[in-house]
Amino acid sequence: MNYEELDILYRSRKTVLEILKEDGYDTTTYEKFGPWEIEAMVAGGQTALTMDLKRTADAQPTDIKRCLVVYSLQKLKQRLSTFLGTLRNDTEPKIDPLTTEVVVIVLEDVADVFHAAALNEWINNKLRIRFFKAHNLLFDPRTHVLVPKHTKMPASEHAEFMSKNYLKKSQLSFIKFHEDMIARIMGLVPGDIVKIVRPSAASGTYEMYRVCMP
Repeated sequence: MNYEELDILYRSRKTVLEILKEDGYDTTTYEKFGPWEIEAMVAGGQTALTMDLKRTADAQPTDIKRCLVVYSLQKLKQRLSTFLGTLRNDTEPKIDPLTTEVVVIVLEDVADVFHAAALNEWINNKLRIRFFKAHNLLFDPRTHVLVPKHTKMPASEHAEFMSKNYLKKSQLSFIKFHEDMIARIMGLVPGDIVKIVRPSAASGTYEMYRVCMP
């Protein structure tokens, strides 16, 4: 592996940890590393890059308590089904879709086959899985000046929101599951609602809402 790829793995790993820390995970165990540690991990086999994180006690309440971050540094598209089967069945401790989500970091483009695999895992196994190309995680895209603030609405508030605004979810604008980078960063699944706060010349800011769709 060349220096450029090692640098990408180093920088993207820092971004992943920042994203997961903001999402309420305890990242303390994995925060202290440098480029040379990344090189040593890669030399020791890609499983050395795996991270198994738990939510902090004061994180926002959710059923998902664990995030498993795994790496695939070789081409994954042609062996994706085998990889997912092994991930579900052979991971220790066992992955429980009700409490565990999975992040997969690759070095190839995340194309339709990965979007379809993520949706298939959600529909058939209720497993929340996200695929990211390391090159696209050199920074958190949500911090870009042109990206408005996105906030996921707790599921417990959906019914009240719909009733108050005389809406059905089908009437909301869509945000595409997994294909939309922000939806993927936030770990949205079909049915989730996200509030987006945009700047407004007239009122300062205005709110809009989108529902995650397959």
